[in-house]
Amino acid sequence: MSNRIIEIIQIVLLVLILLSVNRPLLKTARLIGKRTVVVTIYFLSKLVPKTKNLVVFGGENGQGFRGNTKYLFLEMVKNPTLKCVWITKNPRVVKELASLGYEAHMHHSPKGILYQLRAKLVIHSHSINDDFIKSLLGGAISYNTWHGVGLKKVWGANKGTFSYKILHEPRRIRRFFGKFVVQTNSAKENYVVSTSPRVSSYYPETFLVAKDHVLEMGQVRNDVFFQDTDEDFAIPEWIREGKIIMYMPTHRKFGKLETDINLVIDFQKLNELCKRTGYKFLVKRHMYSSGQVPAIYENIIDISNESYDPQLLLKYTDILVTDYSSCYTDYLLLDKPVLFYCYDLDMYLKKSNEMYFNYFDVTPGPKSFQFSAFLSDLEKAMKDPGQFAADRERVLNIFYAKENQKQVLEKQVNFIYKHLLTINTESTAAKVKQDVAS
Repeated sequence: MSNRIIEIIQIVLLVLILLSVNRPLLKTARLIGKRTVVVTIYFLSKLVPKTKNLVVFGGENGQGFRGNTKYLFLEMVKNPTLKCVWITKNPRVVKELASLGYEAHMHHSPKGILYQLRAKLVIHSHSINDDFIKSLLGGAISYNTWHGVGLKKVWGANKGTFSYKILHEPRRIRRFFGKFVVQTNSAKENYVVSTSPRVSSYYPETFLVAKDHVLEMGQVRNDVFFQDTDEDFAIPEWIREGKIIMYMPTHRKFGKLETDINLVIDFQKLNELCKRTGYKFLVKRHMYSSGQVPAIYENIIDISNESYDPQLLLKYTDILVTDYSSCYTDYLLLDKPVLFYCYDLDMYLKKSNEMYFNYFDVTPGPKSFQFSAFLSDLEKAMKDPGQFAADRERVLNIFYAKENQKQVLEKQVNFIYKHLLTINTESTAAKVKQDVAS
């Protein structure tokens, strides 16, 4: 054996020994190895031929069947020229869709993998990393509906994310190789749905897409505000017919900075107010929130573990209470009172999330920093829901262009057919009518 081969073996052994005794090095090596595999599969996936009529859908971080993508799926699955498949990370969703007669597969199942590799178009509500196996989608078209219109900086605009750090990395070599990993969070061609010119202005930086691929076409999930269907009956009658206050707070750095809800709300005093005024105070906590809502008060009900659609809950809410959640921007479409209970605003801005806007410029309602003030503001909203109406309209027009303050499903589907799938919409509509008639 030559001295050169022996030297190489010694070097390899030395590296392996260092990795085995040094956990940080081992962790780094594993991470590099994992990312190398992901990048390799991603670029190889571009070589897989795409099926022109195959559309894959996903949403809710792979965990649910709801939101913007749900309604696009339910509309497009009617099209006989398309094969529409839902991909999920939750077996419950597979069973739910199978019971409705639709095709759905787990993301890591053989069929799920095959459909992701062959799909021409993927429609999702978060990132392709959250809703699918991102490394399989290198050659697809990505249509990101997103899942709200919020204040918080995310993805490419959030300093805490890998994408932001790599794109602003001063070391050239690290930035060069890191960009390959960042690229795997996007498909071959990428579009993201916006709601207004102001929102569109920061989406290219946020979602790393070209300006002309930002589509101002609203949020399909809000169509439920403007029509009544059988879906409404999934919400209990006592909510649909009652006087409802809904508390929907956001998370604080994925739960790391949460305060127990019992320390920020005096439920006894709140219950007394609701009992006197005939309201029910519903709490829909974020999945990362901490503390249990007491079950001893008749007018305070925790529905956090219920599977009610959030948009339908908003539809039947009379007063919304939130903090920094994007739910209020959708709720503005209903022109009802919004209260902002922002007891930890200073901490939130410093340690949790930066915002695209000045918080005080785009929150059209009273902002309470202590519970006593919140309780007083809540009673005022009960007595005069017209307060802040002009300000609500002003902010609504920031987040939603006039043409997106109504049903938008039809125009989104037409865009997808015409520009992404290159389907003749007129002949498709005629065929659908013919199939229905027969």
